[in-house]
Amino acid sequence: MQQPRNKQGKFATDRTEVRDAKLSLRIEPSVLAKIQAIPDWQEKVRSLLYEFIETE
Repeated sequence: MQQPRNKQGKFATDRTEVRDAKLSLRIEPSVLAKIQAIPDWQEKVRSLLYEFIETE
């Protein structure tokens, strides 16, 4: 399913804050492959990161 886009061609969202900041990490290729094999892995990683900063 394709994401809806706004007039500027960017992905449209109903969130109060857009998700356009990037984060890069260097990890082993085998770990990346395992992460990417998880369904909906981006949202799961985001959730884990949000939990991490909440506890700090």
